Amino acid sequence: MATSSASRRIIRVLLVEDEAIHQVIARQRLKAVGGVELDVVVNGAEAVRRVRERGAYYYDLILTDRQMPVMDGHEATRQIPALGVTTPIVGLSSDCLAADVDAFINAGADDFVPKPLNKEKLDRVLTKFGIV
Repeated sequence: MATSSASRRIIRVLLVEDEAIHQVIARQRLKAVGGVELDVVVNGAEAVRRVRERGAYYYDLILTDRQMPVMDGHEATRQIPALGVTTPIVGLSSDCLAADVDAFINAGADDFVPKPLNKEKLDRVLTKFGIV
């Protein structure tokens, strides 16, 4: 059964990404989904602060890069659940060797997606976590 866009709930996504090009790509992919409210921060420390400000249940999905200034994605992925957050955290990185993926998963990420984010990868994540 199709859901009309008028009855579809808002999907709140936190994107933790310091590179402008990857912000643009993610913004375009999420906009195509429709009904997405996107917050963008440029490092893990800002992500932890934003989650603390918004509350543990505010976001439906957190997408985080690995390598960023101030605090990397692995550390943010460790700290965010300590705030009581159960939101799925998905690691994003151009580094996608098995060791890179394992490092994200071992930090507490629920999934990993190699960059660049495309429609198929985003659809898989949204479906996997029952977000759409």
